[in-house]
Formats: sequence, C-alpha cells, structure tokens
Amino acid sequence: MGTFVEITLHAISPTQEDQAHEAINAAFARIEHVQQLMSFQQADSELSQLNQTAYLHPVQVNPLTYAVLKRVQKLFKESEGLFDCTIADTLVSWNMLPDHHQHSSNSATQAQVELLPDFHVYYHAPLLLDLSGIAKGFAVDLAIHTLRHHGVQNAIVNAGGDLRVLGQQSEPIFIRNPSNLQQLLPMGELSAGAFATSGIYYSEQQVEEQTVSALVNPLNRQAITQPYSYSVIAKTAWLADGLTKVLAISGNIKHPCLQRFGATGIIVK
Repeated sequence: MGTFVEITLHAISPTQEDQAHEAINAAFARIEHVQQLMSFQQADSELSQLNQTAYLHPVQVNPLTYAVLKRVQKLFKESEGLFDCTIADTLVSWNMLPDHHQHSSNSATQAQVELLPDFHVYYHAPLLLDLSGIAKGFAVDLAIHTLRHHGVQNAIVNAGGDLRVLGQQSEPIFIRNPSNLQQLLPMGELSAGAFATSGIYYSEQQVEEQTVSALVNPLNRQAITQPYSYSVIAKTAWLADGLTKVLAISGNIKHPCLQRFGATGIIVK
C-alpha cells in the first residue's frame, strides 16, 4: 500500500509476549492479504485482473474485495459522487499509477460498477478502479479485528497516518504541518476510534505545465491543488480514509456526508 505500518500493543505482561507476537504477526498477514488483493500497482493483483476483464463478463472476487467494493458504493452514493474510485485512468495519464494496458474510459463513474450475488462484479463499461483511497483504512480495520480476536484489548495500528485505536486508552494524534512537513502538529488524543489524513504534499507534481496531485475531483477530473491537510475522525479506519477524499474535494468540514456517518472533519492550512 505504499507506506509503513506500525502495530503497538499496550499493557502486555512478560507471560503474554508470545501471544502478543502471534497476534501482531496475524494482523500483519491480514494487511499483506489486502495488499495482494487490492493493489493497483501489482499487475497480478485481483484488482488488476478485475480491471482487465470485468467489463467483458462478471468476475468472482475474494469476499474481502467485495466487502471493500460495497463500502465504495455506499460512500459514492452518500457523497453524491464525490468519492469515486473510477478516476484511476486520470492518474495513469499523469504517470501516478502504472499503465497495465487495461481498457478504460474517462467518462466512467462508480455507478457503472455492479455488485452481483455470490461475490461477482461486473463493469458496465471499460473502466479502471483504484481502491487506494479506502483499502488502506480497511486493512487497518482488519488488523484491529485480528488483534481483538487474539485477545488484545489495547492497541494502535498506524498505516502511514491512517490509524485506529483499540480500547479506551488514549493515544496522542499528530499530523504533518502542510506548510512545514518536518513539523508535527498535535491534534489531541483518540481512543476507540479512527483517524485518517490526506494531502497533496507528497504527490504534487507538474505534468505538461499543469499542477496535478493524487487527489482528483471525479466530477471534473481536475486535481486538488490546495496545499492543505484534510483529516477525518470516525468510528472505523475505512470510513475515515474514504471521507478524507470527500473533505478534500468539497472543502467543507460540515459536508452532509460526514454528518451522516457521524464523522468529524479537520482542515489545516
């Protein structure tokens, strides 16, 4: 997923160390599984295979991929199209994603992705899905679920700024100052919840004298170029991750989509 992942457990006694290592290894394995399934960068991932053939006939996918696509469809509907994973062809054209020679249409939208019974997916037009705007958060949630299954009660999983806290122990939260990336800004403390941040400071570049970034408005296929930091606090990491895109595109911390999900938006300029 193009980032480092940290897992920290709290209140582990010496007699629990073996169990703790087993829990951490299992959580990392779940994250790696999401990477193998949903990486756009990997030409042999399930997502890449889906992009190559799902417009020809329905394709059966792993239940985890299907679960992410259900969440994508929900966010697409609730955000009225601001969250749309079919903008990958635009990122390919800007050389921000690899070109696997897949068929695509820059007029496609998430509405043309149909979820069928028995984990089948069908594209009603050639298009390219990029799940990186939500899959990282989903992987964090899976890791938290795995830790809980192994008896862990207090932990934090941090995947490059997409994080979730398990338990009631408060964790300090920081984000990078978009005006000075070497500076970390304290954002308070978080317990039993998730926090995610998006920004253009690592992806901004010039393409044919045009400033572009990895944050794209799907309504006009234009890049978000404001050098701000967009953060969301939510119950789950997949939701916080996805809603940062809604926040970045709308620029509205009170956007109805955030309110529907009980999430809090923060914009740092």
